[in-house]
Amino acid sequence: MTLLANAVNLRPSADAADAVDSPSMIESHQPRRFPQTVVAPFIWEHQIRSAVEVVTNSSAPRVLMIGNAGSGKSTTLRFLRTLLAQQERDIVDVVPDATEILSVPPTHALLVDDLHRLSGAQLDQLRARTDDPDAALILAVRPSTGSEPVAAIVQSMEQHSPAVLLGHLSRSDVLAYLESRDVFLRPGCLAHILDSTGGVSWLVSEALGAHDDRDCENDADHRELDGALQERVAHRLDTLEPALRRSIEQICISTPGHSLPEAAETHDAVASGHSEGLLLRNGQPVPLVRASVHATIPVQRLRELSGELAYAAAAGDTSYQGWVGLLHDGPLGDALVRHANRMLQSDPARAAELYDGAVQSGTDATSLAGRRAQAAWATGDLDTASALVEEAAEHGDERCVDTSAAVWAARGMLEQTYAVYQALPPASAISATRAMIAGAGIGAPDSFANTPDTDHGASPSALSVSMSLLRRGLTTSLTSEHGEAALSDLVRASEMYTTSRTSAGIPELPAVLAAIVALNLGGLATAAAVIDNALDGEQGGPWAKPRLLLWRAWIAVQRARPAEARVALDDAVTDGRVLSPRDTLLAQAVAVAIARRYDDAAGLEVAWRQARGTLLRVDVDLYLLHPLAELISSASRVGDTERIQPQFERALEITESLGNPALWSAHLRWAGIQNGILRGTPASIRPHAKALVDASAGSRVAATMAKAGRVWTSVLGGTVDADTVEQAAQGLAAIGLVWDAARLAGHGAARADDRKVSARLLACARELHPVEGSRKAVTPADTDDHSGTTAAAEDVLSEREMEVARLVIEGKTYAEIGETIFISPRTAEHHIAHIRRRLGAESRSEVIAKLRQLLGVRSGSSASAPTHPNNADGPP
Repeated sequence: MTLLANAVNLRPSADAADAVDSPSMIESHQPRRFPQTVVAPFIWEHQIRSAVEVVTNSSAPRVLMIGNAGSGKSTTLRFLRTLLAQQERDIVDVVPDATEILSVPPTHALLVDDLHRLSGAQLDQLRARTDDPDAALILAVRPSTGSEPVAAIVQSMEQHSPAVLLGHLSRSDVLAYLESRDVFLRPGCLAHILDSTGGVSWLVSEALGAHDDRDCENDADHRELDGALQERVAHRLDTLEPALRRSIEQICISTPGHSLPEAAETHDAVASGHSEGLLLRNGQPVPLVRASVHATIPVQRLRELSGELAYAAAAGDTSYQGWVGLLHDGPLGDALVRHANRMLQSDPARAAELYDGAVQSGTDATSLAGRRAQAAWATGDLDTASALVEEAAEHGDERCVDTSAAVWAARGMLEQTYAVYQALPPASAISATRAMIAGAGIGAPDSFANTPDTDHGASPSALSVSMSLLRRGLTTSLTSEHGEAALSDLVRASEMYTTSRTSAGIPELPAVLAAIVALNLGGLATAAAVIDNALDGEQGGPWAKPRLLLWRAWIAVQRARPAEARVALDDAVTDGRVLSPRDTLLAQAVAVAIARRYDDAAGLEVAWRQARGTLLRVDVDLYLLHPLAELISSASRVGDTERIQPQFERALEITESLGNPALWSAHLRWAGIQNGILRGTPASIRPHAKALVDASAGSRVAATMAKAGRVWTSVLGGTVDADTVEQAAQGLAAIGLVWDAARLAGHGAARADDRKVSARLLACARELHPVEGSRKAVTPADTDDHSGTTAAAEDVLSEREMEVARLVIEGKTYAEIGETIFISPRTAEHHIAHIRRRLGAESRSEVIAKLRQLLGVRSGSSASAPTHPNNADGPP
């Protein structure tokens, strides 16, 4: 038996603000509907238990109930009145502006509904009555009425006992009520009701009353229920004062979770809206109320709220999309454009949506074509970006030109990028640099020599400085032998480009250009650091991430880290990301490189077949020479050289038109030598070997390749000198060609007549290029603490040489070094001799001093002076 078991049937109040229908349509075994009379126990039973106990057991009952409209105050007040009548108590119902409260004896139970409606005189008399602890008094009031006399009465009543708070129902409240009625509601239905109503009592009751289990069978989202409730909310909104309704509409249109409009605060809308059961206590609208306003608000009212609409849209609220087609409102379109402009770099996807909304609202599409195209480009939507710039071709601004050029580059057609800039010459230094990237990429770097390299009168920005450094660095790499100076400019250009946060179209990313030059100089660690920094800084925006990840994978392969390469390759295509044709070629080149080094012939054949089709859809350019070189060698390995010969010849044409700069042509020439070696055609090797010899005077990389080529030819001819082969292999490893270095040593081992020589060269090959699994995958975070020192050291020494160098600093002898890292003392000696040459050290002490500086080891640390300073077997 519940506390309210003796309650009588009560019909809800006719007052629309406080009417509470009982729940309906829940499930036991057969769908059934609750009766429209409220039968105790109430859904808010546990909230009023204290009030029932007071009325039942006290000679002078005093109860204060506080709740918003529809919370059940009036219904509960009538129920308590019935209990008092059953006890044959004298009862007086206060009528606003009529009842003389002073004349009511203290023993009579005085009942007041809607306390805020009493006159000032009545409130004063009631305040006096609250001071009498023997006066029976039962009050119902809405929260936050803003009346000082009401607040004084509430405070006085709460000094004797806490108020009964109504207006919010929890899941346990509803479950207890349903259980007492011996009915069951599906968990999903109950969760939806509580979520959509925010637990507001009157809406929960309305929802339970309107819910029909038969609808749920074909309406899992409860659209029918929500539609019915929205109509009831709309009716309640219609009963509000116009000022309050406008304020609540404004709050509902504003962004969820953000600060409320100033106008709403001026009209005290939060307090009044909460009192009406339409806003939560924190001022946010009940979800059903927000949905109702969105569904029913008049178009003219939406026009008045265009600013709030645009702000909400920028913050992620998509409801505006259902309105903009109706409004055709200039101010709304202007507001959407302003927000989109601010978000174009940081969130291009959101900016694209806002631009589309502006066009639907009546903003001229042509005026937004460039920005819409850039937003589409930045999200990787090449087709949309292309369509937009083509539609606006006659009116295209510089943003349209740059985006169009970038789209052609992503499609692997850099010559079309060049044609765009030829047809529409760049007017700014930033755009001119983008054009210069395209020109250099196809072998025509001087086409835009007369374009401005700085915008006179303009204050420097991160983007303008980046483009200036990039232009100088790329020009230096093409026209001089100062590769390190070019690399320095390009690395700084990449850093400033990241700082600029731009996602605008560009034929090639500054980070990629810097990484390619670093690779061309043999600086694998620098290349990796540049790409990692660009990824960490989100250079270029969303569209650039796959390309940067693919270059991370490429560099990892060159560093003999296949596990890292596979991780980066997988990351580049996560979330169903579709790669551009140019990126697809790079991805397939990475897969081919991994297969050639770590898979069998069948695996390489499969990878090559996947890559060769893409070659037909992508034009060769200067920035694809590294993957092209890999594909040339792989084609030779699988006997399919003719298929890639046109691309090889086109690459040679590009470098020749640039004047055969050693920095850019050496690796291509080396690929030609490898092609000849694999095919066994010495005649095809000669022009490439001659080109490397000619470039040797001004290029360490070309000189190393030329020497290694001669040694390799000798090895294939049957002449194997262990020292010469080791030195040549170490030289290749030092310029980043660790795989080719290992192959050279392996070929020497296979052709050596002396077993000791063969074993020695085989060990050298294994050291230079460890088998897969012997080196763990290293994430960028693994080297963050020493990135500067590690990158500098790895640019000078190979990983094996760094191991040897650390042992030298510890003072170990050749034999001890060999025992520690499992190599022969003779091999250790060769490593140290190469280290001396790389460091330019003349004496043993100078070697140690330079190694300490390079590796960041202090003189007084545990890795300090040699322990065998006079040992003839120690490092020289």
